[in-house]
Amino acid sequence: MRPAFTLLLYSLRSMTRYRSEFYGSLTTPLFLALPALLLGYWGEQLGLLDAFALATGTALYAVYILLGAVYWNYVEAVWSIAFSLRGAMRSGILESLLATGLSRGGMIAAWSGARLLGVTVQSALAIGLVIGLAGWPGGAVVGKLLFVLAFSLIGSYGLAFFLFGLTLRFKDAESLLSLVGNVAPLLGGVFFPIAFLPGFLRPVSLFAMPVQLAVLAALGLVYLALGWWALGRFEQLSRHHGLEGF
Repeated sequence: MRPAFTLLLYSLRSMTRYRSEFYGSLTTPLFLALPALLLGYWGEQLGLLDAFALATGTALYAVYILLGAVYWNYVEAVWSIAFSLRGAMRSGILESLLATGLSRGGMIAAWSGARLLGVTVQSALAIGLVIGLAGWPGGAVVGKLLFVLAFSLIGSYGLAFFLFGLTLRFKDAESLLSLVGNVAPLLGGVFFPIAFLPGFLRPVSLFAMPVQLAVLAALGLVYLALGWWALGRFEQLSRHHGLEGF
């Protein structure tokens, strides 16, 4: 437990070492989404979002984009531990970390924990804007949002376990993370409603809301179990065959 906590503190200290860079990241989600936010704001003001409102039940496109950005930042914070592992490999400190007795789960918890804490701080402005633009949605809506976020993170940890093990086995596994990270937001409705997807892609993403929540919970648990198994399997192979490239 102590090695994992030490690595967590080290990761947090690394994130905040250059303060101008860290504080500048507080506004990064806002600036990245600024064009879409301006489009959404003026679209709402001019009444030009009828199709969006029909598909989603709300004309608050700016709020939709902000929530999507915050949600995706949390998911990517978990997935990106493969980059942390690859960085430790490149810098030559991975063997030192392993020599401390730090478990693979401890490494994952420390790296992802630091990133999740960082994302929480960085998302404060975006969340404040959501509340300012849409008002407090009520406990029931917040509960559903937290349910979706919790099981999304559970499933993301499953994929993170798989990518972590894959990176232990193959040195270029992070390219797979980049591919998944670019495709998943488009299929998941992060930037635009999935009702706007081409017809052949909608069956992959679009279900009734109760079904979506049930599928999310089930897949989250399945991914977690399969990911943990894959992590152990890839670690065994890496110990036997060494590190290879794709």
